[in-house]
Amino acid sequence: MDDGDGRTDHIGPLEDPRPSLPADTTAAVDILVALWTRTARNGTPQLSALQLHALHAVRSAPGLNLGALAGAIGTAPSAASRLCDRLEAAGMIRRVPPPTNRRTIGLSLTRRGQDALDAVSARRERLLREVLDRMSSDTRGQLLTGLHAFAAASYAADLDAPHRS
Repeated sequence: MDDGDGRTDHIGPLEDPRPSLPADTTAAVDILVALWTRTARNGTPQLSALQLHALHAVRSAPGLNLGALAGAIGTAPSAASRLCDRLEAAGMIRRVPPPTNRRTIGLSLTRRGQDALDAVSARRERLLREVLDRMSSDTRGQLLTGLHAFAAASYAADLDAPHRS
């Protein structure tokens, strides 16, 4: 499809002249994931990726029950229950019966859980700032444009994209 400036943008199956694009993208994402994970493990408190995912899920949906949390983080309910035991013992979540249904237990973040998420986000932003500062302004703009397009394509494809926090 000609977008008016003489370029042709293809929407559909990958037709990039660089067959290494998926592998190159994977390599870049692997670096980002390693940096991202390190920011959760190398701070106080130290959080595993699964613990962090659970805290984000609970923050996004206060009152979430254990079964919904298990689905949101991709674990069995028994594993989610043990995870909640650890997070509750660490003072990061609390289990509260919702007023409308006493047969289930809702999960909510404590102040400590919120502070932990805020601390991880701050470390991630500092890390990204350090990396982005090493890139030209044009390259940063291209990266952001590409990431927005990637996110839109992921959501449009109805992929199980990570939740937004």
